[in-house]
Amino acid sequence: MVLNTQRDLETEVSVKEIQNEMTVKEAMTKEILVMDACSSVLEVAREMAGRNADSVIVIEDGDTVGIITERDIVSKTVARNMLPGEMLARDIMSSPIISIRPSTGIIEAAELMVRSDIRRLAVMDGNIMLGMITDRDIMAISPGLNTILVNLIEMNRERDFVSETGVERGICQRCGALTDNLAEVNGIPMCEDCREEEGYYD
Repeated sequence: MVLNTQRDLETEVSVKEIQNEMTVKEAMTKEILVMDACSSVLEVAREMAGRNADSVIVIEDGDTVGIITERDIVSKTVARNMLPGEMLARDIMSSPIISIRPSTGIIEAAELMVRSDIRRLAVMDGNIMLGMITDRDIMAISPGLNTILVNLIEMNRERDFVSETGVERGICQRCGALTDNLAEVNGIPMCEDCREEEGYYD
């Protein structure tokens, strides 16, 4: 009981420190993969694989016009049996890109991610992109934020969202994904895919 209380106290203190002091600029990733809107999806996928990146910022005439994630490539090309070499980045990008100011607090960034149902935000100073902040960046700051993100999801869920009994939503501590099927394995919250890879099945 004492240990749990101590852990809760430490989490509360770290979260308060983050809420009061930590800004998006301090936690963001500065290295961004950028490609032109006229690039083929095949070129984008190869560049992402070569750079071990999970997203690409799409620009056109020098302006930031959208973002492509691994999910976009899978759902908009592979799942539709489309040839990535015959599609352009602009055809599958998500636009407009959702951005946040560098001076914004980490908690506010997490809230925006939850409301928008996304895992990453562009950090923009006017029209200039400074970096990218992801749910993993936020989780790396304080594991205690997992509880906050779960609570934010509950508070901001859409009215038509149907709650499934026994299903918990949160961040997988193994892969960093936001999932609707979170369960603890040896005290570590994991998504279904990670539980299967670890050899645990529901």
